[in-house]
Amino acid sequence: MLSSKLREYYENSPWKDSVFSWYPFEEGITYEMVMDPTDLSVEALAAYKQKLGADGRLLLVYENPFALRYWAGKRSADTGMPYDTLFGRGDHPLPSKAELQTRLKLAGFEGQKWYYPLTDHYFTREVYSENYLPDEFLNQRFVPYVGQDISLQFDERPLYREVIRGGAFEFMCGAYFVEARVHKEAPPCTVDYAAVTIYREPAKRFATTVRDDGTVYKTALHPKGKASLQRTLLNHEELLSLGVNAIQMKLVNGTLVMPRLNLPTLWDYWAKKLSDGVFDVEEMISQFDRIQEAIMKAAKNGKCYWELVPANCFYDERNDELLFIDQEYFWEDVVPEVALTRAVLSLNYSPAFSADPRRDTWLEILKTRYGITERFDWLSEQAELQTYTEVFGDGTLQLDRETEQTEKSIVKQSQIIHRYYRFLPVIAKLESMGMERPAIYGLGARGIVLKKLLDDSGLAVQTILDQSLCNVESLENNQSLGKSDVLIVSLYEGETVKSELEQKLTIPIFTLGELIGEQTK
Repeated sequence: MLSSKLREYYENSPWKDSVFSWYPFEEGITYEMVMDPTDLSVEALAAYKQKLGADGRLLLVYENPFALRYWAGKRSADTGMPYDTLFGRGDHPLPSKAELQTRLKLAGFEGQKWYYPLTDHYFTREVYSENYLPDEFLNQRFVPYVGQDISLQFDERPLYREVIRGGAFEFMCGAYFVEARVHKEAPPCTVDYAAVTIYREPAKRFATTVRDDGTVYKTALHPKGKASLQRTLLNHEELLSLGVNAIQMKLVNGTLVMPRLNLPTLWDYWAKKLSDGVFDVEEMISQFDRIQEAIMKAAKNGKCYWELVPANCFYDERNDELLFIDQEYFWEDVVPEVALTRAVLSLNYSPAFSADPRRDTWLEILKTRYGITERFDWLSEQAELQTYTEVFGDGTLQLDRETEQTEKSIVKQSQIIHRYYRFLPVIAKLESMGMERPAIYGLGARGIVLKKLLDDSGLAVQTILDQSLCNVESLENNQSLGKSDVLIVSLYEGETVKSELEQKLTIPIFTLGELIGEQTK
């Protein structure tokens, strides 16, 4: 469930409509849309069936209680208690997919098609289906969000790869979207996959749906987006006329329609080659040469088509052919090297490449090959100057920024927790020596955690000393130590400070490292 902060953001943003926005509702069919139901019993499901009639469809969306994020010990925003993935929560436990499939059948919903919205049903960017499951490179585009939850201390993206490889994606995805049909013979939804950009500005909100009839639809989710569809069509026609291999499309009733191609993007093709250990750098360079050639052809009319990049390019390995898609944007009177720089920078944006130690070498090879080394920083700035504003608009990356800030906070908190437990031996050592009134020298990151540990253990810290708080010379008469019976120097490698203090003080002095058996050399 969402934290109060995320809930407020969700309710006041376009995200609240994202999970249903891609679904192609048909005239003449009765729909019942239910999100996060409190009761998923057979009786409750049967009640929905009664309301729908003979040709109705129940669109049921709910959080997966076995989602990957919960295996890290995520806590409920409602109760603050850990989720119990075995027994669910509340009076009506959330069922697994297999469990709900059975309940729906018992309730009279024989026809079912299951979808998997990602990141989940709140912040939906993509929707997979049982007919179109993700490959292991889902994490190239998967963007998780993180709430203020210290028990969630891992990034889901690399783990999803193993989940998908192990065939557990449908069990551990974040949420479910079920199309439950009253009649088993009624045809299911034609959509097998959807990409949703409802989080962008109105003119840039689209749903791109891959369908089982061999077509792909790109539909505007706001009236202002129809002009963008027309512009994309004209761009593709222009690129084709200039000799750039771009996918052919047509505008039908205000929707862009194009053929469905079961091909990987060049981005994903390279990622798989890296994963399989058979990556061919010469092949990659050859493919970059063809991208450069396409960019230069596209520039004949004075336009810089800056979406001619590996992520927007299908690769047909059998025919060794590049096919560019989704060319919505271009800049007038901008040098084509800006587009080429964006293409080269894709090595930085890809998680597959960013984890490879050879990436920087490959970047230098490409920059030298295309003569952009000296101008690369300037070209990169030009490439990013308008990209986010044009594609996303102001404020649409708020969720990503919140997640980034929260992740930093979680890292910091986890470091504190790690130190706290690492310092635990201090308590036993002090108790064994009969010391009950400690003082601390050093109020840095270690000293702050040490103080909390001592306070929590009932050993109230008498005083805290630091060079910035108390001159060491004033300690000769123990005036600043009060009734302290031991002084702990919290500084890492604090032996020198300890030696200086021992010449002036009469109470025992230990470094924190001594008390916890820390190796500092």
